[in-house]
Amino acid sequence: MVRSLIDAIGVRPGEAILEVGCGSGVLIRRLARQTGGANRIVGVDISPYLLREATALAKQEGLEAALTFQEGNAEALPFPDSSFDVTMACTVLEEGDADRMLAELVRVTRPGGRVAVIVRTVDMPWWVNASLGPALKAKVEAPGAQKGSGVAARGCADATVCRRFHAAGLTNLNVFPQFQTVTPAEPRLAGFEQQLLAMLSGEEAQEWQSAVAQAKAEGTFFIAMPLHCAVGTKP
Repeated sequence: MVRSLIDAIGVRPGEAILEVGCGSGVLIRRLARQTGGANRIVGVDISPYLLREATALAKQEGLEAALTFQEGNAEALPFPDSSFDVTMACTVLEEGDADRMLAELVRVTRPGGRVAVIVRTVDMPWWVNASLGPALKAKVEAPGAQKGSGVAARGCADATVCRRFHAAGLTNLNVFPQFQTVTPAEPRLAGFEQQLLAMLSGEEAQEWQSAVAQAKAEGTFFIAMPLHCAVGTKP
């Protein structure tokens, strides 16, 4: 997911980069390694706890000199207009006023710079790789079935992200869906499974557990989460 977005942005040496909602800094640590210190990279998040984690992880990986972390709100970014060549936000526009957050990303991007976002989706089916009956498979893969992914009243978690980019005045749009695959090797798979089990009847839960146990024993089980991605240029 991250690699596809970075490739679509086409980061060049010397460009200043901002990630809004950087969390623990996974994306910008990858960028720092990829650019080898040739870019100014800033991560902003509203959570002091996540910023402390991001700082510690950057130091642990020897990247603290390449990254700057700052507390800030995505709906009112603490930067002057046209401060960055690249601005990005991954699974952030779902959490508040999407249009306001996008407007802020555009505001702090320099003319000719790129804005890039990834949002979770409630309008695309998930993919559960297990031998489920047709009715149960349709239920667990239905768009929006995973209720734990919550979307704010004015958030964006669907294909309207494309229209929003156009309405914000961005050009050279590159919009594309993709899947993020989660396997049993990743701890968050258990969270997805719990969300799904909570929406099943007793009989459905038994079918689910049996099919998933078989798929895990075979080494074939995964859940793929759909996302919408968009990259645009500020005129």
